[in-house]
Amino acid sequence: MTCDVRGLLFFLIALIGTCLAQIMYEGPEPNVEVLHPKGFKVSLKDDGYSSFRVRGRLFFLNKAETRVLTERDTNVSKRDGYWVYENWRHKLEAGDTIFYVINVNKRGIDAMSFIYDYTVTESSCRESKTVVRGEKSVCEGSMIFQEEFEKTSLSDLCNWYSEIMFPREPDFPFNAYVSNDTISFEDGSLVIRPVLSETQYGEDFLYNAFDLGARCTGTEDRYECKHEASGANVFPPVLTAKISTRHHFNFKFGRIEVRAKLPAGSWLIPEINLEPSDHTYGQDHYESGFMRVAFARGNPSLAKKLYGGPVLSDTEPFRSALLKEKIGIESWNKDFHNYTLVWRPDGIVLLVDGEQYGTVSPEGGFIESARNYSVTHSWHWAKGTVMAPLDEMFHVTLGLRVGGINEFPDDLADKPWVNGASKARLDFWSNIDSWYPSWHNTALHVDYVRIYAL
Repeated sequence: MTCDVRGLLFFLIALIGTCLAQIMYEGPEPNVEVLHPKGFKVSLKDDGYSSFRVRGRLFFLNKAETRVLTERDTNVSKRDGYWVYENWRHKLEAGDTIFYVINVNKRGIDAMSFIYDYTVTESSCRESKTVVRGEKSVCEGSMIFQEEFEKTSLSDLCNWYSEIMFPREPDFPFNAYVSNDTISFEDGSLVIRPVLSETQYGEDFLYNAFDLGARCTGTEDRYECKHEASGANVFPPVLTAKISTRHHFNFKFGRIEVRAKLPAGSWLIPEINLEPSDHTYGQDHYESGFMRVAFARGNPSLAKKLYGGPVLSDTEPFRSALLKEKIGIESWNKDFHNYTLVWRPDGIVLLVDGEQYGTVSPEGGFIESARNYSVTHSWHWAKGTVMAPLDEMFHVTLGLRVGGINEFPDDLADKPWVNGASKARLDFWSNIDSWYPSWHNTALHVDYVRIYAL
């Protein structure tokens, strides 16, 4: 008998003893599913549980080895009425066995199950409708992207790059994207925070001329790489950051989960988005659309309103027509939350902390609803499916914006600029005393990004 097999027996004996000493679980039968390319998940229908935990050990038949299920590389979440435990660390093959127990808490009482076992019989890969650029196919339910932000430097992230540019149309935000002093990694999270430009470039920064040169990730003909100050066209008063997977990971259809803490502070905007990789339907006015996984303005009076869903036009009322809203008990920037967007070939589902709060259906096609709002660029979508323009490759972006001419309506109290006015950016900066005192917890914190095939 090998040491690993003896260890498994001792583990099972100890686990049985622990089970007998606990209140026994009585409830729905758990379900086990093997994930591809690695891992497995255990799901349990929720029956009023406040917590759910899986403990156990893996036995690998071909290697005659065992491994303890540790907390590392695991995730427990609540989705669509089920508790779900996922472990992505180990590749399972036919004959491998999972021995496990579940712990739940219901109305303050802890209970433990007897030992369950699940033996892998054969590969259960069914081809998904999800498409990943560079892959022939992916399996249903498999994790296709994972970022836990456990590194300490942006250069250590192999799937991301930092945008370096002056963002322009269609929203003309009041910030520039840079990576110096705006990106850090703290306690296993990505942190993006705004910095006043005067701290980097001095008090006379407003009329600086600046050429980003070869570092620029923007488009030269869209004036995203140079800034020439003149009159009211002043240098962006705030520096922030934005990172993207565009050069490394692009996909079509899937489920994205982001655990994040949103920024607090007037006129701050989190960017947790899916953006078009190829701009198949055009690059202006959001002709190719983008999807907001989570969006809540940082103003104290607005921070309880969470939005998610597609944006298919730069102007109202169609800009917000497809977004779904959820009012929070507290501001969404008070703590971390799990934000989920499920992107399907026939619509979008939005969840927060496992609770569904909205669905978006194209019905006869987004082109029909856009025409009702006189969105002229919607004719481009006629060459696509009913989901057009959301039927092409998209990538993940995480960032932070400030102000702009489309995100905040002019009827908001204490708004220091008018949308579309030539002095909008200058007026914002000139009224710093009205908004800067609210900038206390201004950072966007992202704990992880996980994407699954449908």
